[in-house]
Amino acid sequence: MNKLFCLLSVLLPGACYRREIKVQAVRDIPVCRDSNAAYSRADFIVPKNSICYLGRKAYGKAGRFAAIRRTDGLEGWMIEDSLFRSVK
Repeated sequence: MNKLFCLLSVLLPGACYRREIKVQAVRDIPVCRDSNAAYSRADFIVPKNSICYLGRKAYGKAGRFAAIRRTDGLEGWMIEDSLFRSVK
């Protein structure tokens, strides 16, 4: 029984992980560092045609946000997750 619990404790966190999706920005997109930031305030911009990684979704005060990570390491939250095209 102990072996079963040990095995489950190793396998279950990996099963719950949602991998990031590699995308390319269709236009410049404002990104906030906090999912509860106002729509008008952007901490940085994802430039058009840049490659990024979309992660999990979250609900903040202003609506639904998607986690985004640029290839240079900047991470944040953005609302307009439909402004990307998938990259393989």
